[in-house]
Order: sequence, then C-alpha cells, then structure tokens
Amino acid sequence: MQRGRPAGLAWRDPGACLPQPALVAGLCLVVGLIADAVLKHETGPPSGDGPYYARMAAHPAGPHNFPYAFRIGVPYLVHILPFSHRFSWQAIALLCAAAAGGGLYALLRDFDVGARLATGLAVGFSISPPLLVVLLRNGLMVDPAAICVITLGCLFIARRRKLALAVTLLVGTTIHESCMFLVPLTYAVWAERPLDRGALRDTTLVCIVPVALYLYIRASISAVGEAYQPGYTGPFLQARLDVLRDGLERGGWRTEARRLAIDYGALWLAAPLALARLRFARRGLVLVILCAASMTFALDWGRALFFAAPVIYVGAAYVLRDRRRLAAAAVISLLALDLGYAAYMQVHGVRSGLDTTGPPARGPVH
Repeated sequence: MQRGRPAGLAWRDPGACLPQPALVAGLCLVVGLIADAVLKHETGPPSGDGPYYARMAAHPAGPHNFPYAFRIGVPYLVHILPFSHRFSWQAIALLCAAAAGGGLYALLRDFDVGARLATGLAVGFSISPPLLVVLLRNGLMVDPAAICVITLGCLFIARRRKLALAVTLLVGTTIHESCMFLVPLTYAVWAERPLDRGALRDTTLVCIVPVALYLYIRASISAVGEAYQPGYTGPFLQARLDVLRDGLERGGWRTEARRLAIDYGALWLAAPLALARLRFARRGLVLVILCAASMTFALDWGRALFFAAPVIYVGAAYVLRDRRRLAAAAVISLLALDLGYAAYMQVHGVRSGLDTTGPPARGPVH
C-alpha cells in the first residue's frame, strides 16, 4: 500500500491499465450508438425537465426556472457548439455515458475486479435505465454529464489524484448540485479517523475553489419560480415530508420501489455484503446517504439514488469478483434489465410516458 492512502483499499498502479478504460469507453459508446439508432425516441414536445434545459440552451442570458438555472454547464455548451441543438444534446449524452462507463471500469479495476466482470458492468451501467431514458428524450437532460463527473470524481478520490479531482469538481459545479456530494465523500475516504487534520487540509485545498465557484453561481444567478418547486416552500422539515408524501401519492410505493429497483437490479443484493470487507464501500455510504437525502428535495427518486452508482457498483463487483458464476449471472441480469427496460419503453413508455407527458407543474417556463 502506498503511503498516505486509506488502509483497507485494494490499490493498483494507476498507469498499468490506461489503455483499457479508453477501450471500454469506446465499447460503451458503440453500444450507446446502436441503442440510439434502433430505439424509438420521443417525438412530441420535450417532456419532464426537457423544456427548461432547451430554453436555457436557446437563450442562456435569459431568466430561467429554479433550480435548472444553476445547471448552466451543459446547456451553455450546447449553445456554443457549431451544431444543431438536437445533435449536440444527444452527442453530449452519448459521450458522457461512455466516459462514465470507462471511468467505472478503471475504478473497478483499481479494486482488483477482473477485466471481464468490470467490462460487463461498465457496459451495463452505460445503458442502464436512468441513462437510456435520456437517449430516448433526445439527450435533453444533464444526468449523463453529472454521473460522468461523479464517477470520475470517485476514481480520482480513490487514487488520491488531487488536481484531477479539483478540475472534475470545478466542472461539476456547473452541471448539477449533486456533483457537490463529492466534497464530503473526499474527506470520508481520505480520513483515517473522524477528525483527521491532514485529510481535512487536503480536502480543503482540493475543494475550496470548486465550492467557492458553486456558491458564486448560486448567488449571482437569479432563478425564477422557486415558489412553484415542491420542497422549497414552507418550514424545512415540513417541506421534506411534503416531498415524500407527494412522491408516494404520485405513483404509490410500489411504483417508486420499482423505479429504485431498476437502478441497479441484482447489484442491490450484492453491494451491502461488501460493507464488512471493503473500506471504500463503508466510506462510500456518505454518497449513498446524501443521494437518499436528496430524495426529500426531488420527486424522481430513481434518478436521485442513481448518482450513488459508483459506490454501489464497486461494492457489488468486489463481492462478486471471486465468484465466477454469480458474477456472470449478475452481468447477464444487468444487461437483461437494460434490454427489458428498452423493450418496455418501445412498446409502451415512449408513447405513454414521454410523448404524452408535459413539463411538471412548476410554474411558467420563462
């Protein structure tokens, strides 16, 4: 073990497998392009959060709705790229999902997960339901970019690559507020004890500029419609309870449980078993808990918990790495889940869940 790295982690030479993550990212991109080519996409007006992001890309300087107005990175990039907005949104979604797959492969290999298992999980991850639905919505969401930042952030935290982590966090501040969950995760993974001055110093040096930029974005951009956003009006605790109640009333607990289940499929069963053996899994509970807490601010709970994917995948893969049959079954079940979700969206979801679903009632789009 290298000096200064948390005990209990399985480390590899970061330079030993550099070509493989790029190849796996390329494989994920090919799979994503195939899915994009053969699957039916949303054809009506943008649904869900799409109208807000489309308006931001078309008019970056105008007033925009809370909290989307703070997620400037991807819409502004779409605005400046010399392509049509439709092409740019989809291209960014595909590239970010592929990069996230490559980053996850590198992270899994750092914990001595075999190349075959890591590749299968990375591919399944890159076209998992929360990312696949973005392709069906023509890329009009920032989730692929956010999960890419979080995955690469976890990789750089595990490798203690301070400069790379700082740059990744800087990008994340412009994409989605959930990317800031990497800040407490950094300290949790690097600290040797509850109060570790060295880890606190290193975390502060890495995160101070990204946190300052994030606070500046929040303070300098005027977002409209906060009063229409569930969970942001009334007393704090009551607002949290209101969001939980609204989430359950919207689809019922069975529907929400199903949406949470399809985030990870069988990996849900394996990941908790890593807690007793893998320090990163235990420290990574910080990210899981923060994502779970964010479910009291957002109604789409499946998307909220998917931002904890790097920790869940590492935990599950670590448990399965020496069990070849179970590992193969887990990869097959993950890919089957992805294909099953794609099939469902083709015969029902795109027509009934996307094309006919307008923006949520959060006030007017400005």
